[in-house]
Amino acid sequence: MFRKENTKRTAAGILSAAMMLCSCMIPNAAMPASADNGDENFGEALALSLYFYDANACGTGITDGPLTWRGDCHTYDGQAEISKAENFNSAAAAIMDPDGDGKMDLSGGYHDAGDHVKFNLTIGFSMSSLAMSDYLNDGVYADIGCMDHFAAVLKRGCDYLMKTTALDGSGSVVSICYQVSDLADHGTWSSPEVQTYERKTYWMSAGNNNRKICADMVNGLAGTAYALRNYDPAYSAKCLKYAQAIFDFAKANSGNEQTGNGGMYGNSADSQDEMLISSAWLYINGVADMPKCIPSNQGYSSEFGSEYDGYLYSWDKQYQGYCWLMYKATKNEAYKTELIADYNNQGGFSETQYNTKWGWGNSRYNCAVQTTALAIADGDKDSAYAKGAKFQMNYILGQNSYNYSFLVGYGDKCPTHYHHRAANPGTGNPKDDTAAKYLVYGALIGGPDSSGYQDYQDSYTYTEPALDYNGCFALACSGLYRLYGGDPAAAKPVIEAASEINSSYVFGSGAVQQEETTTTTETTTTTTTTETTTTTTTTETTTTTTEPVEPQSRLLGDVNLSGNVDVEDCVLLARYNTEDETAVVTSQGKINADANQDGRLDGDDVTYILQAIAKLRTLGA
Repeated sequence: MFRKENTKRTAAGILSAAMMLCSCMIPNAAMPASADNGDENFGEALALSLYFYDANACGTGITDGPLTWRGDCHTYDGQAEISKAENFNSAAAAIMDPDGDGKMDLSGGYHDAGDHVKFNLTIGFSMSSLAMSDYLNDGVYADIGCMDHFAAVLKRGCDYLMKTTALDGSGSVVSICYQVSDLADHGTWSSPEVQTYERKTYWMSAGNNNRKICADMVNGLAGTAYALRNYDPAYSAKCLKYAQAIFDFAKANSGNEQTGNGGMYGNSADSQDEMLISSAWLYINGVADMPKCIPSNQGYSSEFGSEYDGYLYSWDKQYQGYCWLMYKATKNEAYKTELIADYNNQGGFSETQYNTKWGWGNSRYNCAVQTTALAIADGDKDSAYAKGAKFQMNYILGQNSYNYSFLVGYGDKCPTHYHHRAANPGTGNPKDDTAAKYLVYGALIGGPDSSGYQDYQDSYTYTEPALDYNGCFALACSGLYRLYGGDPAAAKPVIEAASEINSSYVFGSGAVQQEETTTTTETTTTTTTTETTTTTTTTETTTTTTEPVEPQSRLLGDVNLSGNVDVEDCVLLARYNTEDETAVVTSQGKINADANQDGRLDGDDVTYILQAIAKLRTLGA
């Protein structure tokens, strides 16, 4: 796979330098970044925020997982009846129901919020936002030691997005299940583990498509493909295949199908913003041309339509996300100019007052505008934009008159009457306002609006968490960590002390760590999927090497698969490059060793790793 350059003399010199640096560099590499004085710990908060997704996981593979209080749930989604499916395309029957028993497996994914509906719209949006937080901040999850957890979260979401998509033998979309359950879910207040009934499913096809939902799915899949391109190349390729297929389907079929939505995520037919993000993600993945849309005076014109927009990034409007991606990818100042206009349109930030202009779930929108401010700051921690964003996040994390952290489980005090059925089943009636049975670690709740805050179980505009909330939080918090630092290791004692968290659980011990002897296939007629792995029944198969491998560390620069990037990796790679027969680098180690990703293993890779250890560069950027 990789070419090893004949650079013995260069490698020997680097080996000598690396060994001389061992004693002075290892302590520095092990030292966590420290936040600016008086700031909250952005590294710890970001690490904890991933646990919200575990709290909202649906399907199997949950029992004995990361959280002690969650278990497998809604397993009847795995036996969804075709006869009860809304707008089901009969052409998809052979794909979704290969054994012909009239039932389909639609288990998995994530509950949307404090309820248990599954929306492809918000799953896609949240996965895209998470991937974007990593892209905009140069591999931040590997830096805070959470790459395996980050990947597991993305995989559960994308496994579900792919499972709910029926592809025919040519790889084209036939139909998509875009929603499981509906407003009837809101009539029941109980934990998901006891909800053992069948739930209705809602579908879209060429004749009744929803382009907006399709684009959100593309964005989640394509963003994940990029985020995991080095960590799990095979999975990344699969996500990208589905993303391209759904994008082609969305381009060919407009529409605004939303039967069953019940007003929960009612959206207009406008999908230009989501489609632009799809174009940007596919461009960043290297499978599409650069999008031609360059905004001007808050106007966006593209092949997908024209629209004036000055709103913030949200599940319904995403033009700012497009500008974030394209400014990072191209450094075209036109995108930054547009972000400044949009930022000002939202009232901007001060360093003395928390912005509450957005109402319901205000914290998510505040985080979205923080991300715009950080994009404008462009690495300048002393800019007013960055300082304003930092003040807002410090407020969310506890520096407020309520003395509450609105990220549950972070800090000394947080709300306890939150609107979340799984963690707060209470009496079965949220109006009884019971304190939560469990802490939902990492959940961002709505927080204060302009009238204040109510810690009341049924006040969902203040106390409910949701997928889109945490997606926006990740974007802002990762940017603040990248700019101001923080100690992610501080999350460890919190995790170990929390009765709600299984601290011995190892992320990545499932699908990621498997033998390289696999059969990788592409869907032609039927698809069967599990929670952690996807196996497709097809006529086309490819088989990779039969070499068994150890549990793998997919971390760029981690040559010896220790789970860390340090000088020992440099020494091993330098010895390997000098053709030292005692220097053994496994196949996965070689993938990790290609630090500059040029397809060769040479002294440049050693230099890149040394520079990364010295904090002079970020690998994978």
